[in-house]
Amino acid sequence: MSTSRRNVLWSALGAGGLAAGAGLVGAGSAQAAVAEAQAAGAAAVGAGWLNVRDYGAKGDDSADDQPAIQAAIDAAGQGGTVYLPPGKYRIASPITLRYGVTLRGDWAPHFPDRTNMVDSYIRPGIGNFTGTALITVVPAPDTSTDNYHDTAYRGGPRLYGLALNGRQQRDTQNRPVDGVSIAPGTRDVGMDKVTVWHCTGNGVNAQNAAALQFSQVGCTDNDGHGFTFGDASGTGGGLVDADLYQCYSQGNGLTGFDILNPNAVTMIDCRAEWNAGHGYQITGICYSMVLVGCNTDRSGQDGFHLSTAPGGRFLHLVGCLAKRDGRSGAGYAGFSVTGQAAMGVILTGCSASTGRDDANNENVPYSPSYGITTSALNSASFVAVSGGEFLGAVQPFNDAGKVLVRHSGVAAGTHTATGIVWDRSDVHTLSGAAGERREVEFWTRGGNRRWGLRAGAQPETGGGAGSAFELVRYGDGGAPVDVPISVNRQNGRITLGQAKEQGGSPTNVVVNAESSPGVQLNQATPGAQGYGVTVADAASRAFQVSVAGDAVNRLVIDANGTQSFGPGGTAARDVTWGRLGSGRVGSLDADLVVGQAAGRGLRVREGADATMGLLTLNGDTPVPVATTAVRADSRILLTVQEPGGTPSGVAFVAARKPGESFSVAGRAGDTSKVAWLLVNPA
Repeated sequence: MSTSRRNVLWSALGAGGLAAGAGLVGAGSAQAAVAEAQAAGAAAVGAGWLNVRDYGAKGDDSADDQPAIQAAIDAAGQGGTVYLPPGKYRIASPITLRYGVTLRGDWAPHFPDRTNMVDSYIRPGIGNFTGTALITVVPAPDTSTDNYHDTAYRGGPRLYGLALNGRQQRDTQNRPVDGVSIAPGTRDVGMDKVTVWHCTGNGVNAQNAAALQFSQVGCTDNDGHGFTFGDASGTGGGLVDADLYQCYSQGNGLTGFDILNPNAVTMIDCRAEWNAGHGYQITGICYSMVLVGCNTDRSGQDGFHLSTAPGGRFLHLVGCLAKRDGRSGAGYAGFSVTGQAAMGVILTGCSASTGRDDANNENVPYSPSYGITTSALNSASFVAVSGGEFLGAVQPFNDAGKVLVRHSGVAAGTHTATGIVWDRSDVHTLSGAAGERREVEFWTRGGNRRWGLRAGAQPETGGGAGSAFELVRYGDGGAPVDVPISVNRQNGRITLGQAKEQGGSPTNVVVNAESSPGVQLNQATPGAQGYGVTVADAASRAFQVSVAGDAVNRLVIDANGTQSFGPGGTAARDVTWGRLGSGRVGSLDADLVVGQAAGRGLRVREGADATMGLLTLNGDTPVPVATTAVRADSRILLTVQEPGGTPSGVAFVAARKPGESFSVAGRAGDTSKVAWLLVNPA
């Protein structure tokens, strides 16, 4: 081949293909150009734009155009574009798309039935279609090696500006027919402005596919899922490295968007409405996925159904809206998080609203039952919700999984028969089912939790009972130790030192200003101390009491043990009682009044080394009394209690030994019983 011929081929074909404005390449010249370029050593070439009419396609809604369309695709080469002018293209078997070929028609409408099908439509043959998809996209060769990067030169397969009408037709073997089927292992598939509707299978079915780029792809009124990327039965490997932008799924027989094991997936401004199943169904291990501005309307089941499995990490929903979902019955939610794990499920600025059908028929109940539902999740999981507004016909939150963490800026309400009952939360809020613990935890960096503030798990039985406020103390290993402070919601009673988290007897101080006692200590440790006060010096006060309106305290206990008393008001305290020295207690400014109440008086202990007792006289022989309390100046008072023998009425102190004893004697023959009382001068 001449040098000039080779240069012409490279500039027209290999370097980017023929521009759209330069016209469409004919069948014969395209095949010849590609063959010559490949023979000359070109790594990847495309035949520019090929018109399917040049390959025999009719587009008359009658003839089988599959052979002609397939021939154009096969001739297009790497990076070529196969163009379908406006028409209705019948096919009796699937169209297979591979390499970097673009299959392009005119604009595909959002609601195709409203356009009278005047653009580029592909439809199955009447009663004679054999296959399970109208278009099948298959991998390029050598996808398991680095040669994939060469075979994907100029990008993978593309579908643009097409409408696929399945005509609710099954194939000749009575199998359901998908609109577009992307085979396992296929990568770098692009779809832009493509509409699929009325298929007996799924709209778009991609199993174990990667690097998908979908923009404005719509799937409407298909019997299966609108979109399925590795279906929930686990037959596909999931969706990897995919971007979906403004994709639309409406009125499908199953789920709007069915996604398995998403990894590095982003969905932006997508919409699912009036699908019989869930709006969005995300199952399996969610390695990482972000949904931004996606919304639902009137799904038969949950709006967003997130059933995650252990092993994944991130599933973030930002600004997503769920509207009127759960129309098939009770128990559904705008957002449902279930499965075995919910690691990193974050809802930011999302909302769920209630509603009826489009006619607002009063005989149709409001749905969904809940704004958010969690269920069947392990204790290490959590669902974090920040901002947004959540409504439910039963209640806004159904936290059956006990993992919902509700942050500030969340408004919630229940749609009752008389209207919406709002629960506006304008502050930082932790919300959970009554009787379940929710807490703010304080951790050490790189360590474990140390403290927690929570509403306790006491059951709410009415009258303000249950859900006490608690301060929780954690050990070094992060396990709860006890509750040092709690506040009873019913009576406002403050308890210091609540019962231990791990069991054991309660040791606490209860403070309650509304009933008696105001302060009560329950000390359960044998031999332990009760109250302890440590002050700076002996002149400091340890305790004081006043009555409302007093200017002067009525009772003061100093750290040295001295107690002083007063009448209150503005009068000074006038009675002092306390330690007067070693072994001495009393008052220097007050009288000791004994027995002011009837039947009450002074009691003094008798016995060894006592200061009072009873003896029997032995005539004039002294009777000794042993007591260390006697002093040289002691006043010993004697009185006859019971006359005996020859009573004389005389009893006297015969002798004394200070710190040891004294003796008492009477007259000969006197055996009377005599009481003695020993009093020492102050």
